[in-house]
Amino acid sequence: ELEPASVLLERIKEEKKRKLGKKYKELPPVDTEKLPKLPKGWVWTRIGKISELIQYGTSEKAGSDSFGIPVLRMGNIQDGKLLFDDLKYFPRNWSKLEDFILKDGDVLFNRTNSAELVGKTAVYKSHYPIAVFASYLIRVKVNINAYVPDLLSFFINSFYGKKYIASVVSQQVGQANVNGTKLSLMPIPLPPLPEQHKIVE
Repeated sequence: ELEPASVLLERIKEEKKRKLGKKYKELPPVDTEKLPKLPKGWVWTRIGKISELIQYGTSEKAGSDSFGIPVLRMGNIQDGKLLFDDLKYFPRNWSKLEDFILKDGDVLFNRTNSAELVGKTAVYKSHYPIAVFASYLIRVKVNINAYVPDLLSFFINSFYGKKYIASVVSQQVGQANVNGTKLSLMPIPLPPLPEQHKIVE
């Protein structure tokens, strides 16, 4: 018998309210009419509800000195994985390093690309080289007591994730764009936490 995800969601909400106080904003409920029926104990929620931070990458210009810190860009996300090739670098004493350094479990979302590639997503892992991320990527810092980062990445890359992205994308000069607000509103299925771990496993 697993605790239903609705109980988990309520707990995460109360936690967030305590942390943010007056800054807490309630996201609109998910309209489930056109969404698939979920298994027993699961609920639909939004990315904004299970994340602690949604942050754009740095727009500062990086260089080619490979003794520096690698900068992950949109080309480094391929088929749901991060590839460390064709890199640019920031010096190791870069003043904004702490603001953009990636941590284990950070979900990277490609917010600007061609219409077919916008929204591709991957998870940064602690065994990867130390790295920061560039402005065409958004970092989603998931509350790991609510959601398994790999599951979120799998879902965004799935048919349902892509369908949502296609419905909210804006086009500018041949580029498709999905901003952080639209990303935070993406409906996602929330299974009980033990079940999430099992699915990813």
